[in-house]
Amino acid sequence: MKDLVFGSLIFLPGAFKVFVVGFFIWLIVRGFYKDQLYAGDVWHPNLVDISIYFVSLYVSHLIFLLLQG
Repeated sequence: MKDLVFGSLIFLPGAFKVFVVGFFIWLIVRGFYKDQLYAGDVWHPNLVDISIYFVSLYVSHLIFLLLQG
């Protein structure tokens, strides 16, 4: 992945883009299952949230890999 450099002060590695895009994917997906998650159907809502976040990180990484060619 390519790195982002803003001037000479801020250096953002390529993985930072994956975390940011994955976070927004997680926010969008979380809107669909949030009501069911906290209705008591799921044993531990935080574990489900974290696992969905890791899946969204994986998907965002795949998106960046496909965009690079």
